[in-house]
Amino acid sequence: MTENDNEEQNLRQILLVDDDDDLRYLMAEYFYQIGFNVVLASDGDEAFDLFSKQKFDLVITDVRMPKMNGLRLLRHIKANYPNFPIILMTGFELSKRDLANMRYNADAYIAKPFSLEYMRRIIESLLDKK
Repeated sequence: MTENDNEEQNLRQILLVDDDDDLRYLMAEYFYQIGFNVVLASDGDEAFDLFSKQKFDLVITDVRMPKMNGLRLLRHIKANYPNFPIILMTGFELSKRDLANMRYNADAYIAKPFSLEYMRRIIESLLDKK
């Protein structure tokens, strides 16, 4: 094991889920630069598979995606890990039912567009509670 391997193991692990490739890679690069290890998924199915195989400290997921959407991913994770921190983000207007469900289960909700600095503060706040 090299020194770099040790450093990567000590980084907080974020699972970032979004079907927008550009946004996903932009966010991943920013979070890596400020000290997080980021694993990427393009939809909820892929994310749930990764979540079941690896240890994460936090999940950030878009709401609207193909296959499994972010709300279903949220429900699947919270069913087994009710205290696991999850941030939902969306650029679309949501139904009252979806908003109520998100606010009840999600640890944070962020409307797109947002600043990466704002997202960083939310992540750090949630991880400090852990």
